[in-house]
Amino acid sequence: MKNKKDLGWLERRIRLLRSFDGSLLTYVSSSKGSKENHGHVETYPSAILKLDANENFFVDSNDLNIMLQEVVEDLDLRLYDPEAVIEVKEALGKYVGVSPDCIVVSSGSEQLIDLIVELFLGTGDNVVSIVPSFFMYQKRVLLKQAKFAGVPLNRDLSLNKKAILRKATPRTRLLFVCSPNNPTGNRFDKSEIETLADKTSAILVLDEAYAEFADCSAASLAVEKRNVIVLRTFSKAFGLAGLRFGYAVAHPDLALPLSSIIPYTVSTVTANFVLRLLGSIDVIKKSVEMTKMERKRLIYELRSTKGIRVFDSEANFVTFKPHRRADSIHQKLLESGILVKNLGRLPVIGHCLRVTVGLPAMNTQFLNALRRILEEK
Repeated sequence: MKNKKDLGWLERRIRLLRSFDGSLLTYVSSSKGSKENHGHVETYPSAILKLDANENFFVDSNDLNIMLQEVVEDLDLRLYDPEAVIEVKEALGKYVGVSPDCIVVSSGSEQLIDLIVELFLGTGDNVVSIVPSFFMYQKRVLLKQAKFAGVPLNRDLSLNKKAILRKATPRTRLLFVCSPNNPTGNRFDKSEIETLADKTSAILVLDEAYAEFADCSAASLAVEKRNVIVLRTFSKAFGLAGLRFGYAVAHPDLALPLSSIIPYTVSTVTANFVLRLLGSIDVIKKSVEMTKMERKRLIYELRSTKGIRVFDSEANFVTFKPHRRADSIHQKLLESGILVKNLGRLPVIGHCLRVTVGLPAMNTQFLNALRRILEEK
C-alpha cells in the first residue's frame, strides 16, 4: 500500500508538471523554425528573423563577446571568488541609487520569482496578480500548489486598485505587478504602487524587467517599505539574455536574509562580466536611447497600417491586435521568415501579437511583411 501511495503522489506531480509545459513546447518548436501539426511537419525558412522574445539587438554582440573573452582570460576559474559578488552589489547599489545591503543577486529574475514563491507561500496561502501579465507568476504559484487570483486591468490598462485590494485576503502573501507590463507595454505610476503596498500586508513584488526603457523606477519604495521587492534583469536593456543575471532591490530586513539563503547563484564569470558592463554604462544607455527611437517609429508605422490596433509601449516590444485572424497572421509571418509572439486570447486586450523592437532593417522587414499579409483577401 505504501508503494501505491507514493506512486500516486508521483503521478499527480507529473500530471501537474505536464499541465505547464504547453507554452514552452510551442515556443521551442516555433523558434526552431518548424512544428508538428496533425501528423505532418511544416517547414519554415531556415533564416528566421526572431522578434518574439524581447531581446536587445542594439547592444553589439561582438563587443559583448570580446568583453566576455577578456573577463575569462583574467580569471582563474579553479578558484572561488566571493569578493566578486560583493563588488557587484556595490556597483548595482550605485547604479540603482541604494545601499549594497538592499541588493540580492541571482541567475536571472525568474530564479528570484522561484525563491520568493518558495519562501513566502505555504499551504492555504494565496497570491494576487494583475492580468494580462507575465505568465510565469501564475505557473510558479500553481506549482507551489497555492491559490492564484488574477485581477484584470481596467479597459484603459490602468490598475484596478479597488479590485486588487478586494481580492487580497489575510492569507494573501504576495502581490505581483509588472511595470512596464508584459505584454501590454504600459507603466504604472509609482504612487499607485505605493498605495497598494500601504494598503495590504502582502509582499508587493514589482517586476521592473523593462524599467530602463521607461526612464522610471519605483526601486526606492523597496528601501522605504519592508513589504516591497523590486526585480530587475540584465536580459533586456543590457543584452545578456543568454547569460542569465538578475537582481532584486529590497529593504535590508529582507535583502540580507535572502542573500544568505542563496549566496552562490552567480558565477565568478558572470559577476565580473556584470562589473565590466556597469563600468561601460554609457554604451548601455546609448542602446536604450536607440531602442526608444526605433520603438517610436515602429509604433507610428503600425498605427499607419490598417487592420490593427496598436498599444502604447514603454518597453522594448510593441503589442498589437489584428482586427481579424491573428493566428493566420502569425502563421503567415512565420512562413515569411519572421517570428513574433502569438499571445493568444488575453483578458482585457483580446487576441494579440507582440513584436520585439529590432534594429531598423529588422523592423522594416517585419512591417513590409505584415502589410503585405493584411492586404491579402
